[in-house]
Amino acid sequence: MKKERGFTLVEVMVTVAIMGVLASMVGITMGLLLGQRVKSMAADTKSVIQSTQIVSLSRDDAYIEIINSGDNSSVIAYSSAGKVINRAEGHDVKVYVTIGGSETLAGLTQIHFDRQTGGLMPQPNGQYVSQLRITNGKRSVTLKISKLTGKVTY
Repeated sequence: MKKERGFTLVEVMVTVAIMGVLASMVGITMGLLLGQRVKSMAADTKSVIQSTQIVSLSRDDAYIEIINSGDNSSVIAYSSAGKVINRAEGHDVKVYVTIGGSETLAGLTQIHFDRQTGGLMPQPNGQYVSQLRITNGKRSVTLKISKLTGKVTY
């Protein structure tokens, strides 16, 4: 009698089921990692804003630059002498800025603080930055900035 070689239908179905479970786990893990990038960038950006405000209130004219370059974004705090105070960088993350109710992708946006009150200084067009939205595809975190006090909230 000739013995046939091959896989049974049950073996093939079990293999396909295991591969499906593994593929879904990889998809969930990737989604969590992308969401973590956005959350991390938002927390770092909040820290940059707060440290810049403190420097402005204490001794120096400090400002923040927001730069989107390709799929990467940077939020960098500078002193008036051009020294970097603090920075946040995100890979595969975009930062959108809302100025005067209009949201745009930040090209090269600067945020300045009033040295006496800690509140925001107006942009050259007379409008104020009201929020920053940090996003990566479907995930996003919005940071709201108070015009009067410069306080940052999620």
